[in-house]
Amino acid sequence: MTGREQTEIERKYDVVDGSQVPPLRGIRGVTAVETHDPFTLTAVYYDTDTRDLARHRIVLRRREGGGDAGWHLKTPADEGRTEVHWPLDIGETGQTGEPDDAGTVPDEVLEPVRAIVRDRALTPLARISTVRTTTHLLGPDAEPLAEVADDEVAASDARGGTYRKWREWEVELLAGAPDTRKERTRLLDAIEATLSAAGAHPSASVAKIARAVGVDSLTDLAVSPVLPGLLPSPALLDPESAAVIVVGALRDLTATLIANDPLARADAPDAVHKMRTTVRRLRSVLAVYGRLFEKTAVTELRFELKHLGIELGRVRDVEVRGARLAAELAAAAPHSTTDADIRLVGGARREHAEALDGVRGYLLSARYYRTLDALDAFAEWPPFGPKADRPAAAEIRRDLAGAVRTLAKRVDAVAGADAPEPALHEVRKAARRLRYAAEAVAQAQPVRLEPDNRAKKKTGKKAARKSAKAFDKAAARFDELRGRYDDIAGVAKPLVKRLGDRHDRQLLLDEVERAGQTAHEAGENTLVYGLLLARAEEPDDTVDVVLADARKTLRRLEKMVKAL
Repeated sequence: MTGREQTEIERKYDVVDGSQVPPLRGIRGVTAVETHDPFTLTAVYYDTDTRDLARHRIVLRRREGGGDAGWHLKTPADEGRTEVHWPLDIGETGQTGEPDDAGTVPDEVLEPVRAIVRDRALTPLARISTVRTTTHLLGPDAEPLAEVADDEVAASDARGGTYRKWREWEVELLAGAPDTRKERTRLLDAIEATLSAAGAHPSASVAKIARAVGVDSLTDLAVSPVLPGLLPSPALLDPESAAVIVVGALRDLTATLIANDPLARADAPDAVHKMRTTVRRLRSVLAVYGRLFEKTAVTELRFELKHLGIELGRVRDVEVRGARLAAELAAAAPHSTTDADIRLVGGARREHAEALDGVRGYLLSARYYRTLDALDAFAEWPPFGPKADRPAAAEIRRDLAGAVRTLAKRVDAVAGADAPEPALHEVRKAARRLRYAAEAVAQAQPVRLEPDNRAKKKTGKKAARKSAKAFDKAAARFDELRGRYDDIAGVAKPLVKRLGDRHDRQLLLDEVERAGQTAHEAGENTLVYGLLLARAEEPDDTVDVVLADARKTLRRLEKMVKAL
């Protein structure tokens, strides 16, 4: 069951006991005010032992009472937070998941965050009871603009055993709020000015769950994934190092992979393709810049990522084949439904459904979860080799030059190959690896690590400011190279696409030939198969022509890398 999604835009304020919500009728745009009777909300908040949801600024709770009782999942958004609701009785077994039970979070609620929690148990983090009195601010035609909630909160830290009480006011925009972000901010600012005049102060903690366990933010809740006292590598503290750029790229891609996971599970349009592409980008970065890290660690991670890519590829390849077959059949026989349509397109759809079931199963497997664990660990605490602290510009130039040399070897191998098509496919993979490696450093957000508390005490604020300035200068210098890396990727991209289209066309021809032979043996009319084969053939796209274009692209890439 799909949850009901909405955007939550709110602000929280600390107030002392005895404070009264001030009159709000005078706020611009507010034509009426409605205050409702108090009611009680009770909620249990869940997370893993290592607080993985908190690390990603995600809140998962089960709430009773009020108009939105149910399971709630809150995730960061560009403005406010995205909140997804499910009813209390969600779940195949009909169990409601009582707040005192561990491991009762329904599968439907977990699905969007599987890539984050994986197979780790979710247990109560805190229990919060709130006595809430709401005031609705109405606009023209009695539209609800915003809600001001006067909350008396009592919270129990389920793991630390601490009991806390406080009072807060919460302002949340409702359905009638202004359409533009500027106007929404103006309304919130006007409400805040009125509340501030009554003694309210912006809350130091933006979420009740954070305050319930004694911290200011969700990220403060996160448990470090490494042993206490383990210091960052010197390479990540050097603003000029290649490690700062390449690890930044790995972290960006890891975040993208995790974000794509729930979309791929749901088979959202193009989601499996995007997830597979992200896996390929990760493998390309690890391959091209692998000299920065320990060889064994790179080899093992690339192997597991390759296996993940193969699983995703089973869905994507059939998806592409089915779409192309449908288009070709529509063009070859636009006014008829033939046995070929059933055999080719119908067969591809059945294979797609089977492959999607297989991928969904794999995405629930321990092997997949351990791959994500390994990727997290690699990106967070990279196993560096002795080359990690080399200057970024020189090392990236050296590594991209190595990728171009690999491409050259693959191009040279085509002419003498007994089977040119597989050899051309190897050219495509080498060109794609170069493209993705160049794009990764062109787009990477450099790692910026603050020294730990001991280092801060030893060096002081002046040293910290000096370090920040050094990172800013290094980032500015590196920005000048980003466009050149992007140009390299742009030159490689058309070759990747052309060889990819050729490979897909060859697979299509093979499939049509097999299906045509089967149809012939079954006594079916095979005319349409011949038409499809004729349409797919491109006599001008010979191996020699493609190879000549590849060599031309290679010469351009060699010059561009040499000029870095």
